[in-house]
Amino acid sequence: MACPLEQALAAMVTTFHKYSGKEGDKYKLSKAELKELLNKELPSFGSKQMDEGEFRRLVNDLDHDKDSEVDFKEFACFLACVAMGFNEFFKDAKQPRLLVSPMACPLEQALAVMVTTFHKYSGKEGDKYKLSKAELKELLNKELPSFISKQTDEAGFQKLMSNLDSNRDNEVDFHEYATFLACVAMMCNEFFQGYPDKVPRKK
Repeated sequence: MACPLEQALAAMVTTFHKYSGKEGDKYKLSKAELKELLNKELPSFGSKQMDEGEFRRLVNDLDHDKDSEVDFKEFACFLACVAMGFNEFFKDAKQPRLLVSPMACPLEQALAVMVTTFHKYSGKEGDKYKLSKAELKELLNKELPSFISKQTDEAGFQKLMSNLDSNRDNEVDFHEYATFLACVAMMCNEFFQGYPDKVPRKK
């Protein structure tokens, strides 16, 4: 059985493809598909609270290559940004509580898992809002075992840490962590595009 963080990444991929195949390019979200996804899968963020001008600005911000569609990379970057917002809410809460209702949509639950998993490990030593090398190693081994081989040697781990630690402070902050998870989600998406029969399905 996959760990909650692995399930969260799978939810990102399956949610994208649930909507991307409805019209046009099956590997991209049209404006209508994106709007439907936001309304149904991220209602707490969603476009119901946005007027048409705000929604157009959001699409413009997401659509880095300006093809009037949102591909998975653009979608994953957007979700990383939403997770950063969830993280700020979590950090500001006097008493950390559920980020989303247990009845929340799977995508909202996935974002909450990204945040709570980070804080499950970041508070063990040093800065409680950053992952030390030891905390990161424990998180990867326990929460992403399918992606991190038990045979990963120390040199491989040091290289990963160096790549994640963009500001070179020998710790990984939430921004760096969310960026890493977006990259892992992109790798999952590329794998499942190559093997559509293996796309994880919601039970």
